Amino acid sequence: MIRPSAARLAFTTLLILAGPAPAAPDEPRPRAPEKPKADAHPGPGKPVSFLRDVAPILVRDCIACHNARKSEGKYAMTTFAQLLKGSKSGDGDAIVPGKPDDSNFIDVLLPDAEPRMPYKLDPLATADIELLRKWIAEGAKYDGSSPGEDWAFVLHKTRAVTVPESYPAAVPVTALAFSPDGARIATSGYHEMIFWNVADGTIARRVAGLPERTQTIAISPDGKRLATAGGDPGQYGIVRLWDVEAAGGLRPARDLAEGSDVVFAAAFSPDGKALATAGADRVVRVYEVESGKPLVQSEDHADWIFDVAFSPDGKQLATASRDKTAKVLQVATKESLATFPGHTVPVYAAAFLPDGKTVVSAGEDNAIRAWTVGDEAKQVRQFGGFGGAVFRLRLSPDGKTLAACSADKTVRTFKADTGAPLQTLKGHADWVYSVAFSPDGKTLASGSWDGEVRLWNLADGKPVRTILAAPGFKRAK
Repeated sequence: MIRPSAARLAFTTLLILAGPAPAAPDEPRPRAPEKPKADAHPGPGKPVSFLRDVAPILVRDCIACHNARKSEGKYAMTTFAQLLKGSKSGDGDAIVPGKPDDSNFIDVLLPDAEPRMPYKLDPLATADIELLRKWIAEGAKYDGSSPGEDWAFVLHKTRAVTVPESYPAAVPVTALAFSPDGARIATSGYHEMIFWNVADGTIARRVAGLPERTQTIAISPDGKRLATAGGDPGQYGIVRLWDVEAAGGLRPARDLAEGSDVVFAAAFSPDGKALATAGADRVVRVYEVESGKPLVQSEDHADWIFDVAFSPDGKQLATASRDKTAKVLQVATKESLATFPGHTVPVYAAAFLPDGKTVVSAGEDNAIRAWTVGDEAKQVRQFGGFGGAVFRLRLSPDGKTLAACSADKTVRTFKADTGAPLQTLKGHADWVYSVAFSPDGKTLASGSWDGEVRLWNLADGKPVRTILAAPGFKRAK
């Protein structure tokens, strides 16, 4: 049995921090990612660019402790204006353009500073400090659009990322979804989304330009829109809307800036007109799909939100959080209708049942719990039989079957209305992170930590096909 603490680390750390070369199933986890490297410093005589030269240093060593959600010393530097101003409790501005010797920002970076920044990390290289001094001496200019914009988000959108033609290793399949016609399946990749032909497991197309890790792929009810959500932890989060073209192609519609942390979840409303998102910044947001206009913003959880799901009538949202609760939000009023505390451990998944009165949620306690929406959030049943944390819950298109995937390497299906077990699908060699029904409800897809996607025939529970969702990579025999 996988220990709950290990499952928690898997979902809250590995899921978002893992690099493109994951560990073998039996290798100790988690593994911290390598620090991103700052770009090469400008040559002699060349002016220092904030976005090209300075921002990468701040992303690497500063922004994780000085963002919109976490501001050590009351110093947030999410926007350029905040970076210049410094701490609310400090003496004077952090950065004085043209005067590096008068800038507190430089003082705390020096090796003998007390306290010294970055806190509990190695001192900045002398070359980095000298570059920052030069930038301030040149006037501390910002080469973005506005001092009030989230510069880390701008940086990530403008920096080119090379997606390897062939992967050196498999990557965890943290998100997957069937195309509207069921002929292809989309999976998360390394800075890309990959479409695979269901019939033979070959690549249909690769869509680059995404964050390193995509956490959710969602299809609108009418099949005309697709949403991806992801980002880099402690740096930025992004949701991208796509138009699904008649021939099966994709066209980017718009990006929804989500701020300085990763977005875990995105879900379309039943009518397809709204998109709900949530992530590590603890905020639930609802957007108008057609225009991208923000409609709702609610902050009712005390920790990361891993999942969000609309009720059948689109008027309510169910959420699952690391704060050990699942909640229901009234969309129109932003009123919290129910808080379910029954898990007492981090909750990773939540979904409304077709009756609109019952929510199912699951998490680190290895069980699925069904509870009523109301002031008391009363539990009506508990089921599952899992030997590890439950990461995802998905309902079949007809609402009659509930699928769940787990750290115990299984995918299980249940009768949605009673919780009665239907099938236990075994075959994965590692934790299963993602699951999706085909549009006709006859096939189930599941994705695991080791990069495998398995397709299952729900009529008999037998595997149909296994796809290693890592282009060009061949696992050693």
